[in-house]
Amino acid sequence: MKIIFVALLALLLITTAAMAQDIAAPQQSRPEISAPSPRQIAPVKEQPHRFWDRTNGWLFAGVGASRTLDYFSTLNMRRRGCQEILLSNEAVDNHAAFAVIEAAGTGVSIGASYLFHRSGHHKLERWTSIVHLSLATTGAARNYSLKTVQVSATPVP
Repeated sequence: MKIIFVALLALLLITTAAMAQDIAAPQQSRPEISAPSPRQIAPVKEQPHRFWDRTNGWLFAGVGASRTLDYFSTLNMRRRGCQEILLSNEAVDNHAAFAVIEAAGTGVSIGASYLFHRSGHHKLERWTSIVHLSLATTGAARNYSLKTVQVSATPVP
């Protein structure tokens, strides 16, 4: 739960910083600038997109798949005797609670992308999912690459 809280707090700070604007001080003397003719102005072709477009659909599916991979890799890691770093072992060993945590992580990622979409930060909207997908997949690969902890059957004096 600490990780989710820290992630939400970091997302809130990033969103607030991205939306902040500086107020420019008025300038005393401005040089005369003539307005360009309409033929000189190139129209800006900024095409707004729907939130649930094809790209976001694939990105959100990728985030869900990478979180599912992380779920199974973490359970595999725990079965091999390794300790969980980010969550408590009790949370991971409770499979239903751990599945809810993973699903909530996917939901938070989609929610953060939606906030960026609504505020007009469309690049950040896409990058939120890309970074989340990459980190979850990297974590799953790390979990599978850990060596199995060998537990001896007889206690060592």
